[in-house]
Amino acid sequence: MEEHERAPELPAGRFVEVALKLPLKTTFTYRLPAALDARPGSRVRVPFRGKEMGGIVTALRDDCGAVPPAKVRGVTAVLDAEIALPDSLLQLAERMALDYGCSLGEALDAMLPAAAKQRGVRRLPHLELAIPPDDAVTLADELEEKSAGERARVLRAVLEWGGPMPTLQLQRDTGTSDSPWKTLVKHGALKRVLIAEESEPLEPDVREGAARHDLNEHQQAAVELVGQAVAERRHETFLLHGVTGSGKTEVYLRILELVRARDRAGIVLVPEISLTPQTVGRFASRFPDVAVLHSGLTQGERARQWQRLFRGEARVAIGARSALFAPLRDVGLIVIDEEHESSFKQDSTPRYHAREVAIARAELEHACVVLGSATPTLESYGRAKRGVYRLIELPERAGAGRQPKVIVEDLRKESREQTIEGVTISRTLQTLIHERLRARDQVILFLNRRGYSPVLVCPSCGSAVQCEHCEVSMTWHATRGRLVCHYCQNEKRRPEVCGHCEHPRMHELGAGTERVEVAVRRMFPDAIVARMDADTMRRRGAHERVLGAFRRRQIDVLIGTQMIAKGLDFPDVTLVGVISADTGLFVPDFRAAERTFQLLYQVAGRAGRGDKPGTVVIQTLAPENYAVRAAAAIDYHEFVRQELGFRRVTGYPPFSRLVRVLFEARREAEAKAAAVALRRELQGLADAESLGPAPAILARIKDRFRLHLLVKAFTPDAFGAVMERLRDVEDRSTHALRVTLDVDPLALM
Repeated sequence: MEEHERAPELPAGRFVEVALKLPLKTTFTYRLPAALDARPGSRVRVPFRGKEMGGIVTALRDDCGAVPPAKVRGVTAVLDAEIALPDSLLQLAERMALDYGCSLGEALDAMLPAAAKQRGVRRLPHLELAIPPDDAVTLADELEEKSAGERARVLRAVLEWGGPMPTLQLQRDTGTSDSPWKTLVKHGALKRVLIAEESEPLEPDVREGAARHDLNEHQQAAVELVGQAVAERRHETFLLHGVTGSGKTEVYLRILELVRARDRAGIVLVPEISLTPQTVGRFASRFPDVAVLHSGLTQGERARQWQRLFRGEARVAIGARSALFAPLRDVGLIVIDEEHESSFKQDSTPRYHAREVAIARAELEHACVVLGSATPTLESYGRAKRGVYRLIELPERAGAGRQPKVIVEDLRKESREQTIEGVTISRTLQTLIHERLRARDQVILFLNRRGYSPVLVCPSCGSAVQCEHCEVSMTWHATRGRLVCHYCQNEKRRPEVCGHCEHPRMHELGAGTERVEVAVRRMFPDAIVARMDADTMRRRGAHERVLGAFRRRQIDVLIGTQMIAKGLDFPDVTLVGVISADTGLFVPDFRAAERTFQLLYQVAGRAGRGDKPGTVVIQTLAPENYAVRAAAAIDYHEFVRQELGFRRVTGYPPFSRLVRVLFEARREAEAKAAAVALRRELQGLADAESLGPAPAILARIKDRFRLHLLVKAFTPDAFGAVMERLRDVEDRSTHALRVTLDVDPLALM
């Protein structure tokens, strides 16, 4: 090389390590040009395998290590130079990568959501009908006849939305790519429009605030106990076990006041379905510097909220699972309300549990964690009993609220006359609804199953209508006039005859919330009835509109799934009816009884929260089941006693830590061969037990066969050894085989 062609000497500290959002357990070294400036936590764009990718700087270096300098490529750009993740989040990402078997880049990407990367007001793509609605209905039917099911599904979704529908929302709701809507645009059935995001700042509604009231002795003791740890900047985890209506939220607020008085920040996590204006308003009414992070916001709103936290304009973050990664500095408190909720477990990479990661972040920040629930998970309660967490009990309802009276109705004893439109409403529940409506009180009816009927079955040969792509029955949605698979979103018309024996009529077996609504409207024609489930809450803001109307007493009877089972506080609700307590009780999953108990206990807690006494009616075909009996007695400790007995015998959590490896392939033999090979590699591990491989409960989804392998680790050392063997197991994925590692899985479906 000629003298003038030699590259100039690089000054010290001009190399960076970059983590990319790839399943690669390594970082990559790049040269940082003199014109650019970056620090750990900065977002950069770098060349990688012929294209440019975004990544996060994890470290600055004086040299390029073992990589020849000539081969080190340069950083293309530093993105948003003023934004960098705090050091505590960088350390947390390293721990997540180690604990959950993901790459550092994947963990960091979860902490810096896409919304935080957007700047300014964007124009987002939406889709709307380009033809009259009646023509759209006809075209959708024609497309279905031509086996163009995805295009038919997309067209119906836009039709039901009733206005311009965001393309990302459309693809999420229909389970499709962008190809079907692009084809419909090309043929003139849909048109693409760009709509600017709202530019006004999100303002929580403080009218839904929490009135400050005197604490009872149990609440006061809880505040003082956590407050002492806050004052000492001591990391500690507390389990706040309080019955429904015991005033846990007021305890959170008082502790947060102590944290803010010391100029430290706070994070409050609540389940997504509990992020109502009421919940947010309670915190916003006490703290002017609250930022809200959840999926109901537009990308622009979410970006503005994230940046307020990053700049220190807001020092309290409230939101769902991902709010755990709010870019706050000097966090003093992390609250996880309803800690038993399954939504705190991420179901995509990185498959972390917010509870475990919150404790890890609090340890790094010298902060306190408060886990609150009326029905804590057995894992959390067991840790509290062993002294790992500090247990705090709130054994009574706050204020004038009293525990409701609970009645268990055995549906096996109900006459045919009590079945209306295919829904059994016992004589007792029917009478109580009449009484409450006459008294102008409000009623909640709960059934954790959406749609009209979960199964269409032939009364002649007994065969059910199944999804062609999944090994599950399709749910009949009468309002939409479609059979829908709730796993792959496939839709089709209701068959006129049985596909097996050509019997001329299919029977609707079982009931969902849609069918309950029809029955209640027929039984109580003068009542104002509303329904809340995934079907009726599709439109943005629908959740808030319905709950607002219910609070204003514009709705008499509210029917819904689990989204109405928790976090709602309506003093005029004096009756809660559980249409069927059995929907999830007999699922072949070791957590089935625990989930059923938690749901029944929580939904029962919606009644009698004000001055008026409440009544709960639980309808069931299994009144003798211990989970149903314990929920009816509002007795958490009795349920735990019995459930722990079963878990101890079977060796399931909390007596072990569970790791699940899922294998999915279009050819069952390929998935099985990979699973068997891994099972052989796990043999001989001390204090660990491997189960399987066996077909997953949902053995085929989206035309892919699914087998899983379960590993129980009975000691911390055994868990470490298991993870050492499995940490890179996802690297075995190929074009034909998908391998998924799930640490501490909450469901085995």
